[in-house]
Amino acid sequence: MDKSLSALRKRYGKVPLIQPALTSTDFPPLRSGRRNEVVMAIRRPSGGILLQTKSFYPPATFRLPTGGIKEGEDVEHALLREVHEETNLTVDVDRVVAVIEHTAPDARPLFRSYLFLLRETGGELQVNDPDEQISGWDERDVAGLRAASAHLRALAGTWQRWGQFRALALDVLVHALA
Repeated sequence: MDKSLSALRKRYGKVPLIQPALTSTDFPPLRSGRRNEVVMAIRRPSGGILLQTKSFYPPATFRLPTGGIKEGEDVEHALLREVHEETNLTVDVDRVVAVIEHTAPDARPLFRSYLFLLRETGGELQVNDPDEQISGWDERDVAGLRAASAHLRALAGTWQRWGQFRALALDVLVHALA
């Protein structure tokens, strides 16, 4: 077990490690050179979970906000940095929902997504990093999260693998909330 996962378990208790096997190493996030990310499931005061879309996504495509973990950066530091960059909100960490470790067909770890359930405590929703190209927000209940996942899984063409990848974090979150 690596030290990031050990530290999260020490601080938050049980943190499931989910290891889906990729059928190919031609995996969307790996093309950018990124190997780790934080996934932010932010519960709004209304009780809904915040989803985002970007200007270049297919129409009606929403997903959980995510952000890269820089080389040598602490996972929780990356989480709070990315929350600020993408949402401007202040949050408390309720729990680590899971660590999703995508593995190669030979079981080598290739990419990790650290999925956090956060509770909004303040701030005004706005994008602080215009390079993100975030063009819209939505709040969803569990049924809405399931619908967002189904939409992502139904994407076709060049968006298909990306949609399946992004749907997995929603599926894990829905399972944890149910």
